[in-house]
Amino acid sequence: MIEIKKLCFSYGKNQIFDDFSAVIGGNCATLLGGPNGSGKTTLLQLIGGVRTPNSGSIVINGHALSTLKTKEQAQLRSVAPQRRIFELAFTVKELFAVVNPKQRAPHSSETCEALDLYELFEAKVTELSLGQQQRVSVALALIQSAEYYLLDEPLSAQDSIYTQKMLDLISVLSKKTGILVITHSTGHIAQYFDENIYLS
Repeated sequence: MIEIKKLCFSYGKNQIFDDFSAVIGGNCATLLGGPNGSGKTTLLQLIGGVRTPNSGSIVINGHALSTLKTKEQAQLRSVAPQRRIFELAFTVKELFAVVNPKQRAPHSSETCEALDLYELFEAKVTELSLGQQQRVSVALALIQSAEYYLLDEPLSAQDSIYTQKMLDLISVLSKKTGILVITHSTGHIAQYFDENIYLS
């Protein structure tokens, strides 16, 4: 599980978290919701090691993030940011090949099939639509072996068909690993998640 204990974080004088605590379960799908500006992405960045708390702790499966090196943290969680910028004209196949085979998750093929990415393998990622790029970004996180997957707004650029495909994939994978999904709109998708955390 991910244990967040008495977390405090601020941007200058703007206090985002003040003595915030929460528990995110393993082998389940957790939905993190709340309005814009409530701290959802900031919390994901704190768990993902992009930002450092002012105080408090984040512990993943008994390991305090503050005591781990970057490589050790990467083995615990994999992150799909809200907007991944693709600047180099790699094909999708070349991009996925960057992931070390020893670090590939056993569900890599399942992920690519579920999101219809094999049909995009020869396409340059810079020429894909925003929705396609988002699916590639999510898959890049999911094909890496980790104990938790942190997905920031993975549905924002998807039409109804791929929203459903993404939700179905999350439901399947969450039986084997922990998945935390950020969204600002939780109502119509809450049924696909085992746990809900709402930031106000």
